[in-house]
Amino acid sequence: MAAAVIGACVVVPLQAAAAQDPVSEAIAHEDARRFGQAATAYRALLTRALSGGDDGDQIALALLGLERVWHELALRDSIVPVVDEVLLRRPADPVARSIQFRALSTASREAELRAAFVSWRRAAPDDASPWREYVRTLMSMGRTLLADSVLADAARVLTGKNALAGEVAQIAATLDRWNDAALAWRAAIEDMPWMEMAATFSLQRAPETARDSVRTALSAAPIALVPRRVLAALETGWGDPRRGWAALAEARTDDSSTVAWKEFAERAEAMNSWSVARDVWSALYERSPDPAFAERAAEASLAAGDAEGALRYAERAARGRSPASRATSLLRLEVRALGELGRAEEAAKRVASLDQYLDNAQRAELARPLVGAWLRSGNVERAREVASRAGDLDDDEVIGWLALYDGDLTEARKRLVRATTRDASLTDALAVLARTKIPAHTGLGAAFLALARRDSANAVVRFAGLADSLPDAAPALLATAARVSTALGTTTDAVRYWTRIVSQHANAPEVPEALLELARAAVRASDTATATARYETLLIDHPGSAMVPQARRELERLRGRVPEEYQ
Repeated sequence: MAAAVIGACVVVPLQAAAAQDPVSEAIAHEDARRFGQAATAYRALLTRALSGGDDGDQIALALLGLERVWHELALRDSIVPVVDEVLLRRPADPVARSIQFRALSTASREAELRAAFVSWRRAAPDDASPWREYVRTLMSMGRTLLADSVLADAARVLTGKNALAGEVAQIAATLDRWNDAALAWRAAIEDMPWMEMAATFSLQRAPETARDSVRTALSAAPIALVPRRVLAALETGWGDPRRGWAALAEARTDDSSTVAWKEFAERAEAMNSWSVARDVWSALYERSPDPAFAERAAEASLAAGDAEGALRYAERAARGRSPASRATSLLRLEVRALGELGRAEEAAKRVASLDQYLDNAQRAELARPLVGAWLRSGNVERAREVASRAGDLDDDEVIGWLALYDGDLTEARKRLVRATTRDASLTDALAVLARTKIPAHTGLGAAFLALARRDSANAVVRFAGLADSLPDAAPALLATAARVSTALGTTTDAVRYWTRIVSQHANAPEVPEALLELARAAVRASDTATATARYETLLIDHPGSAMVPQARRELERLRGRVPEEYQ
């Protein structure tokens, strides 16, 4: 009994407090899903707001609350007479009008919707809001052509020509009028830069045949940062980040464009467009010699295969840094760059000169690129010495590669499968090792060692030659030979190896990649019939392949310019 009395004492003050605050009472009922009581509370709040000073914020809160709870109660039409009551007092109230438009459009009461639009226009003749809300409502109803007609009327009636540029742009894009869309989006984002993402999303759908007109509209004078940012994002999305950077590079040189350049460089990195990222970071460094920009330029250069550039920018990034800072942040990058250039002796000297600033973990981390440096210079023994001096390192990748170069496939197989990095050469090695169970093969080790030493032509000959002596691994060996040939620019050899995979190893997992590469080769040779056949074979015979999305995109692009008899 006492507990009940105490409980009542607690509840009554809380209820009294809620009763004194209609907003809290209404929200509490709604949160508890007592929608009928919430509707009563919101209705009371609206009545009080209308009679006690016409408080616009309270009216908006009450109307939106009623719209929500009546939606939950499947009484959506109940909001219409309540909104009409508010509009008698406040005919241009934007919240009331928006709710009215939503309710009438949901109920497909188009004549009343049109009348509501006319009424709002009369109440606010110089305001673009009635036009904007009506156009957006029509678009949500799928009435795009009618919305387009309304916008044409708005252009004649309203004074500021860009007042509805965003809506014009959206409708033009929906109707595939891409030049009009691009011009309207440019006008919109110059006045309303927060619409940049909407513009990018809308124009991204432009087909290849319409993209030049989009480019012309966004790059036209005067050069402005936001349109150039949109164009850069579009070019990147269309698969050409190099062209995107060219568009953005012309933007004015101030703090805003610096931020834009940094964001673009990071986007290029995320896409693995390392040469573009390198150029952007380099341009940022030239504009402002920040060591952080130089370090990013060095990293991107190395990833792009530009070891000379990586070393040059690493040295710029080192200016003014203490030896300890250089050892922890830049030394690994420098060693990798020197290794790529075959300057292993110099790499070893740099490590030795900064050894006092390194801990055991950092020394172990440097062992791998230093081993690679000695291998690329052709000195396997020095590479093995570095690996052995690492002591308790037990780096699976380093030990695995050395075992492979020695022809010890059992140890290589055990170690490399546990490696944490997944670059192209490791992927190729694992593919070959997984297909053969023989414990040792010095010829295979020699082929991968030639690849490590950047003797690619020799590596191709060795991989292709091993296909006959290692039949279980033949498709993987031929695929490796084809990929290295492509990197060398000897596409005729690559086509020959891909063709052998398709013709001699029809069930191999490398077949989808072979079909895709053969199709691409046919496209380059303007042999559209063969290219189409290769793409279609890939799509039909290998529907689960990871190559399918790319093949489908390339086939669709090809069909846009293929003679009709091949379609």
